[in-house]
Amino acid sequence: MVELNCAAAGVAGARFTAALQFFAASQCLLQESWPPQADVKNGSHFDIIVVGAGTAGATLAARLSELPLQILLLEAGGDPPQDSIVPALKNSMKGTYYDWNFTTTDDKYSSQALRDGSQSQPRGKMLGGSGSINDMIYARGFPADYDEWASMVGDDWLWSNVLSYFKKTERLTDERITIDPELSYFHGFDGEIEVYGSNDSTFTSDKLLEAFEELGLDIVKDMTNPSKIGVGRFSHTIKDGKRHSSLTAMLNKASEKNNLHVLKDAHVTKILLENDTAYGVKVLFDDDEFHFFAEKEVVVTAGTFNTAKLLLLSGIGPKEHLGDMGISVVKDLPVGENLHDHIMVLTYLAAENGTCQTSEKDSHLETIKYLYDGSGSLARSSDMGAYLSFNKDTTNVPDFAIYPSCIPVNNDFFTPCVELLGFKKNICEKIDALNKDYEIINLAVVNLKPKSRGKVLLQSLDPLDPPLIYSGTFDDVSDLDNYPDAIEFAWSVADTNYFSSKNAFVIEFDIDECNDLSDRERLECTALATAMSAWHAVGTAGMGTVVDSELRVKGITGLRVADASIMPKVVRGNTNAPVVMIAEKAADYIKRSLGLLNDE
Repeated sequence: MVELNCAAAGVAGARFTAALQFFAASQCLLQESWPPQADVKNGSHFDIIVVGAGTAGATLAARLSELPLQILLLEAGGDPPQDSIVPALKNSMKGTYYDWNFTTTDDKYSSQALRDGSQSQPRGKMLGGSGSINDMIYARGFPADYDEWASMVGDDWLWSNVLSYFKKTERLTDERITIDPELSYFHGFDGEIEVYGSNDSTFTSDKLLEAFEELGLDIVKDMTNPSKIGVGRFSHTIKDGKRHSSLTAMLNKASEKNNLHVLKDAHVTKILLENDTAYGVKVLFDDDEFHFFAEKEVVVTAGTFNTAKLLLLSGIGPKEHLGDMGISVVKDLPVGENLHDHIMVLTYLAAENGTCQTSEKDSHLETIKYLYDGSGSLARSSDMGAYLSFNKDTTNVPDFAIYPSCIPVNNDFFTPCVELLGFKKNICEKIDALNKDYEIINLAVVNLKPKSRGKVLLQSLDPLDPPLIYSGTFDDVSDLDNYPDAIEFAWSVADTNYFSSKNAFVIEFDIDECNDLSDRERLECTALATAMSAWHAVGTAGMGTVVDSELRVKGITGLRVADASIMPKVVRGNTNAPVVMIAEKAADYIKRSLGLLNDE
């Protein structure tokens, strides 16, 4: 048996050597060393217990491992599959064992064009959490988002004060930004997580950029630019063609330390509380009940849905709901309330072939390229977006985003349309039938600052049951106000020079309740009926109501929350990078409380 080495070499002839190098490169590219399973005994004590090894938990545990403390990190899932590191395969894990497979509860009002009136809410159930299945887009939101937080909870969360925490973890290599001193000022270059981008482009993104520019949007080099919006290509957390996350960039390395213990397949079922103090957790592990104890703090980083569920099961939440469930109230707090999400409405154009064509031969070549050196289309994720403002007073703060993508001819769209997006069959059949002969341009129209609010409740006392998720989508009807304008703007891509040459046309859905309305009312009705989550849910343990400005659960000693659930209002953009920032701030809050932070 020949031992495989990542630095494979040979002198046995050019063809054999090339084949051996290709095999070695492909094997090494798809390997990732995940943290080993901890060997911890039931009843063990640690300084800090972190619940959930997703984006926030991986960041926080890695940072805390720098201290002379014993850290236990608990994760309900296991290792990600190796193909999780391939950027273009990001959707392959949704709806599988590696996904919590959450869905919202039918409110009989919104999303009625989706199966069962229910929105899909995929969340990663593995190390890295949703950071192992997301689109790897590096977005931060805008200064106005954080200044709004600060107005609610204090100046610590001003944009000027959170920027350094974004920069701390970032290692920017995006050559479009690094060469621009004005843009570079806002970025970090010495952090752990690579933020990659290049001037390389694809024909598809070039044509879409041209179309949006023709419609009056400025092309921007940096989609995180805090003072200018427009259309552009995103930077991504990708390194050497592979997903780069707080797991791969931080936790993998930190787990080599003796003071960090990562226990996988360990489902935390309750926070142990006494005299309004958290002192440990109850865990389902190996079909048995374990107890682990925290000498200093328990930090919950289980995500917007599971954090709320765990707090509620532990007696922290609205007394009325806890009473209905027969749970003794430890602290009456509005846990589970304030749930909100970016509202996404998918719109589609059909166009003649030529913009996104990928033949079977091309696909095979792309696979070979990727396995050889990590390049090609498999090394890329969602490419670009456009930001729109409908407020004359804040033209450089977006209200909506449009995220375009291109579906090649005859791409078997029906299956992902039904299973991943969750549309009813008649909508999927219409798009799929057109896709037999046309390319499909998907234009996701997203409300970035919804006023609507939902809630998360317990379904039962069984900690393995999923929570009840009430999305609250369009609960505040003013969220519909600009949707007709945003949808019509997206549709106008069909009228631009290039897409006109491809005879592009709008695919309108046949939704009975919307058919006999005026044009604007019909678009509002369509938005209401087809609305789905953009998978950026936040707010169920919000700062100012459930936790204080240092992320401590109000009225409970030794308990913090540090994930997307603490956002009092969602930021205008993807939430992964802001969650890393939140975890970085939580690490400093903990260090300061223990007298271990060197404030310089």
